[in-house]
Amino acid sequence: MALRRKPSGAGGEPVLAAAGKDGTSGGGASRRSGQSGGTGKGAARASGTGGGSRGADRGEKSPDAGGGRKGAGGGGTSKLAQIRLVYKITRERDPSVLWWSLLGLAVPVVVGVLLGVFVGPLYLWLPIAILLGVVVALNVFSRRVQRTAYAEMEGKPGAAAGVVERMRGDWRLTPAVGVNRHQDVVHRVVCRAGVVLIAEGRGRGPRELLVAEKRRIRKIVGEAPLTDYIVGTGEGEIPLPKLQSTLMRMRRELRKRDVDALERRLRAVSAPALPIPKGPIPRNISRGGRPR
Repeated sequence: MALRRKPSGAGGEPVLAAAGKDGTSGGGASRRSGQSGGTGKGAARASGTGGGSRGADRGEKSPDAGGGRKGAGGGGTSKLAQIRLVYKITRERDPSVLWWSLLGLAVPVVVGVLLGVFVGPLYLWLPIAILLGVVVALNVFSRRVQRTAYAEMEGKPGAAAGVVERMRGDWRLTPAVGVNRHQDVVHRVVCRAGVVLIAEGRGRGPRELLVAEKRRIRKIVGEAPLTDYIVGTGEGEIPLPKLQSTLMRMRRELRKRDVDALERRLRAVSAPALPIPKGPIPRNISRGGRPR
């Protein structure tokens, strides 16, 4: 291959080109320039496609944003639907829930109207009375709903544990720490009031379970308060609707770190036992796995 001089470029410098066997030198360069031009066009088309995809992304974001606004607005609708469902279920078991709620709304309104007529301007007392009536009506409705739920749960195993789980505050529940064949059950609650054992059932079964559980954890609890209750309708028992108020009235005597330490000790004792078969270990077992 020989090199020959070509006309000078734009800067006046000579350009060397490789000459092939047939003496042509510009074809390969022109082809390479054409390929580079095609590559440039492809890059431009790719950039245009990317710009279109970005534009499509921007176009797709607006429906999502609108859907988010719709979802935020649908929260109130779902709450209203939930209240309507709760009211329907409660009215099936307590037909007077509507009248009690309306009475809770009417009493503050009537009092506000009387105050507006005899004491001050009506336009000042009436809005206050309406707001107060709505609050009282909702409070009465929630109490009737709670009463109906307790009536449905009463007498069923695990009802006391369900009440404690729904309580606000630091109530660390361990359900069913003791059970017998009659479905009498004992739950353990660790809180700032100490350790509370709650038994459910009928007859002597709950009392026997309480005695056994108290004997088992007495040394672990130490000086922490240990209280026991039996949920029921008999003498010396606590009705299920009054369980929450009874626990809330208990005196707080422990600090949070004491509660944490007490719960760790009780968890270590209440750990499930390993599945080791009971009874004497068989001897003289052959290689086939069967005793002789």
